[in-house]
Amino acid sequence: MNRSDVSNLILAINTLGDNLVGLELGVLKGESLITILNNCSIKKLYGVDSWLPYTDFLKHIPDGKPAGGATIEEQDINRFLTYHAIKYSKQKHKVEIIEKDSLEAVKQIPDNSLDFIFFDAMMTEKQSYEEAKVYYPKIKKGGLFTGHDANCTQQVIEPIEKVKKEYGNDNKIVIFNGCFFFKV
Repeated sequence: MNRSDVSNLILAINTLGDNLVGLELGVLKGESLITILNNCSIKKLYGVDSWLPYTDFLKHIPDGKPAGGATIEEQDINRFLTYHAIKYSKQKHKVEIIEKDSLEAVKQIPDNSLDFIFFDAMMTEKQSYEEAKVYYPKIKKGGLFTGHDANCTQQVIEPIEKVKKEYGNDNKIVIFNGCFFFKV
């Protein structure tokens, strides 16, 4: 296993059993996608990314200034790296990449169809809230909503906590080593 963003969540995901259906929202280079594929019993794994240029504003203490981002050239490389890793994973048949904006891609995922989601695309508080709100119903009862950047409390954990409450979920968000998860 590598040190991808999802590494600290593999054990939690594996508690769900075998033949899992999951989704990574925000694939970038495919490192977390391949880590899940290689370390969990996966039936189907969706990856959602548009690979368009972006500016990231996530910070421990938000200040409205960019924290990073990627150009179109960098995103072309990231897309290539993802497809290359999938091609040589020996599990290509289990992966479906949806190359769309996250709020468009969600329309292709049936409600209550996912055992877990790895939330990996947040760049602003507003985006975290909007994506959590539309992807939450895609997760089966008893499934896991997971993600990272938990150290960006205001921009990640607080919006997700708000969505969780809107859906009547009082399960605790567990945070460990920058990652988080809770049961749906």
